[in-house]
Amino acid sequence: MRLRYLYVALICINALFVYGARYRRYLDRTWAAQWARGRANQALVDRHQNISAVISLMPIPNHTVRRRGISYAIYIDHVNLLSKRAPDFGVRFPEQDVAASWNRYERRALCDQDHVFTPSKYVERSLIEDYSVPPEKISVVGGGPNLNVDCERDRIVKDFDNHRILFVGLDPVRKGLPQLLEAFEKVIGRVPDAHLDVVGIEGKNARNVSYHGQLHGDALRKLFYQSQIFVMPTLREPFGVVFLEAMWAKTVCIGTRIGAIPEIIEDGVTGFLVEPNNIVELADRMIELLSDRERWRRMSDAAYGAAKTKWTWNLSAKQILESLFPHDNAHSGAANGERSYLDAPASHALPAPLGIPT
Repeated sequence: MRLRYLYVALICINALFVYGARYRRYLDRTWAAQWARGRANQALVDRHQNISAVISLMPIPNHTVRRRGISYAIYIDHVNLLSKRAPDFGVRFPEQDVAASWNRYERRALCDQDHVFTPSKYVERSLIEDYSVPPEKISVVGGGPNLNVDCERDRIVKDFDNHRILFVGLDPVRKGLPQLLEAFEKVIGRVPDAHLDVVGIEGKNARNVSYHGQLHGDALRKLFYQSQIFVMPTLREPFGVVFLEAMWAKTVCIGTRIGAIPEIIEDGVTGFLVEPNNIVELADRMIELLSDRERWRRMSDAAYGAAKTKWTWNLSAKQILESLFPHDNAHSGAANGERSYLDAPASHALPAPLGIPT
């Protein structure tokens, strides 16, 4: 407990020294934060002797916790230098103000891994070009929903006629809510009974628009099932797990052509891609889906099919294990018929760090 308070004090002092008055926003982007993670990870590894691999969900300098016979890996869906690749939409994102020293710490931690797993080719390019991680150390393994959602498992019959559109996001500017609200005004001019549900943000209900604040679990799953279209015209999105959750709910997605979103949404097949800040294109795509029952149904089924065959945590975990233990099938649990975390529901994410028993 005493060490915990020491770590917190060191992180705050380090952030204050590097970032000044903005230090609260960047507490986790400091040398002290990375050092503390390394110490915590070492304590976990020391506590579990019978393991053969450690998988973390944040860059940790593993030279501090190396133990013979253990493979060290990371699953990461975002790296800070991706902010330099982000197009300039007139909105400055916090990642762009992270100190250069953090990028060096992050590079060192990433290169120190035995293997780096990422859900997208978009991040893979940055790992190679921005961080000099050897390509042979990197595997693109996809991902899955963080919400336990499955339309067919739950025997949900989607209602085309309710004309509901869903938005989920905590940062309205980054996630494109102002653009969606402007486009939605054009939508209700053509489809008067269309309704927009906004989750994650507090607001005052307006004509055909309901604000729900932050929702989780059953309440959020219910909105996914009730909605016909999921729209997030984001200006910055390294991956986009929320699109996977919509696809598992048979809710057709509309997203922007940025980041890894084009790897998730197949334009015109499982959803639509639009240009960022293009209000007219965004409105036209929503109207098109709300006005064509058969097209919506085809795209809804295609989105669910893609989710089941490509975007599951079971598949990602299988690929991770095969990369870490290419000559050992015992870790899959299939050899002896035992259940493992690979048999868990698709919405279950990998813990961090993950000790894989020998």
